[in-house]
Amino acid sequence: MPLGPSSGLQPQAAWIEVARSRDGRLIRHQALALQSAGIAAGILQVGGEEVLVVRDHDAAAAGYELDRYRRENVDWPPKESYPVPLSQGVHAAIVFGGLLVLFYMFQESRRFGLDWTGLGRADASDIRGGEWWRMITALTLHADLAHLAGNVVFGAVLGVVLAQSIGVGLAWWGFLLSGAIGNYLNAWLQDASHRSLGASTAVFGALGIQAAYEWMRRSELGYRRWRRWAPIIMGLGLLAWLGAGGVHVEDPRSLEGLERVDIGAHGLGFASGALIGLVLGRVPRRKLRWSTTRQTIVTLAALAVVLGAWALANRA
Repeated sequence: MPLGPSSGLQPQAAWIEVARSRDGRLIRHQALALQSAGIAAGILQVGGEEVLVVRDHDAAAAGYELDRYRRENVDWPPKESYPVPLSQGVHAAIVFGGLLVLFYMFQESRRFGLDWTGLGRADASDIRGGEWWRMITALTLHADLAHLAGNVVFGAVLGVVLAQSIGVGLAWWGFLLSGAIGNYLNAWLQDASHRSLGASTAVFGALGIQAAYEWMRRSELGYRRWRRWAPIIMGLGLLAWLGAGGVHVEDPRSLEGLERVDIGAHGLGFASGALIGLVLGRVPRRKLRWSTTRQTIVTLAALAVVLGAWALANRA
């Protein structure tokens, strides 16, 4: 099948095969390369393959042009590279889920004779009064099993994804910091009577970190504009879709009559996480490749902060 009227094919001329492939696109590109060099070329269909032919007296020149074309187009188009995960984070995600379940059991049974909800919820007036640990302890409390299950599932998934991007240690520190900062800011922006609990603020914080970090990475790698902004768009979409699942405690004495939305905490958690993600995105990826031992120590340090916050809550 000739390439077109402009190819200069003549029925009486002798034609010689110079290339063949099942990849029709490759053959068409090679034909265009020859035509741009002033060499008439045609394409034939032979046994399921496309055959590139030129006139016999152009065979040597065509061979030279095709060789140059191949050299200039080695590894083109470039294949998209996916960075090797810095860590898997599965074990830390399991610990995260187990910790939330454990605190929920303590909360429901009032283990050790303690009012875990009263001691640890994010009480705006108390946080403003200096009980800063509440912005951390509130992340471990939940209103019911559905609230708990949602945060365990989404938190574990985002924790694993984030661990693969920035390492398990930084992932869970980011999870903790974004949630704590989100609760702290929310306490000052809401009315002093505002009370809330749940890991949702930290879950959306992790989402913000991942979205912002991936946006930074894609910008550095020169992705097309729509692909660079895809993580931000998806992150905001998930925030809008799932962001109505938190718990705002209207009655400070119990968990009855809850309004199941704390958009402020979710949005502030996401924003705090996004800022952390932008900062981490400026760090060369090679500097985030920590040893397993270091990752473990940093992850355990985040756990120690949570336990320390509860120790302060009990003492207070």
